[in-house]
Amino acid sequence: MSSIGLLELIPSWILIAAGLILIGIEILFGLFVLFWFGLGLVFVGLVGLFVDFEHGEYQLIFAFAIGMVLLFALRKKIIAPHNAEADQLDTYQTGEIGQLSLHNDQWVVFYHGTHWVVANPQADFQANQRVRVDEIKSNQAWVSALDVQN
Repeated sequence: MSSIGLLELIPSWILIAAGLILIGIEILFGLFVLFWFGLGLVFVGLVGLFVDFEHGEYQLIFAFAIGMVLLFALRKKIIAPHNAEADQLDTYQTGEIGQLSLHNDQWVVFYHGTHWVVANPQADFQANQRVRVDEIKSNQAWVSALDVQN
């Protein structure tokens, strides 16, 4: 019993050419998704030289299934080593002096070139008051008032 196909058998050279075109488009855009589907089309085109597929939809199903498997299996392994930038962690030394200011009804301290939200605001804080930064954690600064204010 022969099934009726929706697509006629696609010549292998067309599959290989379409795969190479997808790989070429991938080089231009750099999304690294089309590359895998292009490889799938090239692979099915090469296999089609030796194996007779019944219909064109089988060729496309196999090509895109191979593309999906390659995408999920190899994408992170290939992209990560080449494109990943090393995270630079800045450690802020505390214990130095910062200057308070009030922004949007919230106390912030200017410390090491950045405004940090004050985690422990006190009622006696004043604008432009100098404070000691005791700790920086979760983008917030814990501060203590100095004995001598400038």
